[in-house]
Amino acid sequence: MDTIGNTKEQKQLGYAYNSAPKITPHNRGVQQEGDSDTMTTLPTRIAILGLGAAARNIHLPAYRKLTDIEIVGGYDPVAPEKGQFDFPVFTSPDQLIDTTKPDIVAIACPTPFHFELTQMALNRDCHVFCEKPFTTTIEEAKSLIELAKSKQRWIVVNNEFRFMNIYEAAKEKIGSAEFGELLFVNAQQMFHVNAHTEAGWRGDDPQRTCKEFGIHVLDLCRYFFGAEPIRIDAKMPKPGNPNGPDYLNIIRLDFADGKTAQITLDRLTKGRHRYLDMRLDGTHGAIETELGGNITFSAGIRGGDRKPFVNFDVSMGGRALLYQAEASNKIATDPLDIFANATAKLMARFISALKSGGTPDCCAQDNIKTLALMLAAYDSAHLGQPVEFASQWL
Repeated sequence: MDTIGNTKEQKQLGYAYNSAPKITPHNRGVQQEGDSDTMTTLPTRIAILGLGAAARNIHLPAYRKLTDIEIVGGYDPVAPEKGQFDFPVFTSPDQLIDTTKPDIVAIACPTPFHFELTQMALNRDCHVFCEKPFTTTIEEAKSLIELAKSKQRWIVVNNEFRFMNIYEAAKEKIGSAEFGELLFVNAQQMFHVNAHTEAGWRGDDPQRTCKEFGIHVLDLCRYFFGAEPIRIDAKMPKPGNPNGPDYLNIIRLDFADGKTAQITLDRLTKGRHRYLDMRLDGTHGAIETELGGNITFSAGIRGGDRKPFVNFDVSMGGRALLYQAEASNKIATDPLDIFANATAKLMARFISALKSGGTPDCCAQDNIKTLALMLAAYDSAHLGQPVEFASQWL
């Protein structure tokens, strides 16, 4: 992950990246200073708060991809069926942490509980791996960052899209001879909601779309441009349902030197489902990414040079293509379990940073700006006008 820089806000909080606090682990799984370099490092112990869909479909499959992790227990307010999990399930978060003494607490429960549970884990000297958004307000976020600093612990936020192969490959091409300088990003989702997608707590959230999904796209825009947008202009019309969820998001991000991102998240559609398509336009080329599996055979006449073409492609979880005019080259694909795979990569990097004493990717000190950008989108939509952004973080 590219570091955007040591902002005035970070320095006020004592979190400039070149003076990151040295981790002093309390756990068995992280080698402590002074230990032999040849010692056998024990597994990193992880406890999971929240055993719903995010844990079952993303976190648990991700952790099982890693050989140096031990899942020591879990907790969910809805007691799971006996034998559903291959680790102990406790009756309260306190009991789980106090009994198992984990190195990292993974928080995979609804957003309103993130602040309290992160606070509890930090106060018990645990690092935290939290689902996004890691809290609901900037004030809460700053409070957690200060607490983590005082405890010499880290909060890492699972904005895992940065670690999907297709977006890593796109980022690596920015500045290359084939792609050049990034000028414009266009992102689009067409999502057909139904009773299954809206089941549970997410379907009842009036901030359904931008908070739960748009925050990933906003984070990718920060990642690709390597800078903060000067301003954000968001519209969230609710045709026919003025008090309903934000199923339509139309967002523009203005960056320095006229660079721009345009984001359209459409969950009103009754058409075909496209989870996330992105196009990055550079001075020498373009990159198109598709999140979602495809097995495609296509043939036809190109619109530009009018030459015939035949294509066959298998991309189970997603793909990224680099274009120069009509010519294309596939630069990355992702596996079918794209979310778990990316989460595993981020967790592995988190554990590596704990062992080396480095700054973890997606740490709260940086992710607070992704949180702020998502909140600014709602502010802009409510006010009906653009909101200045970058100036708040200089």
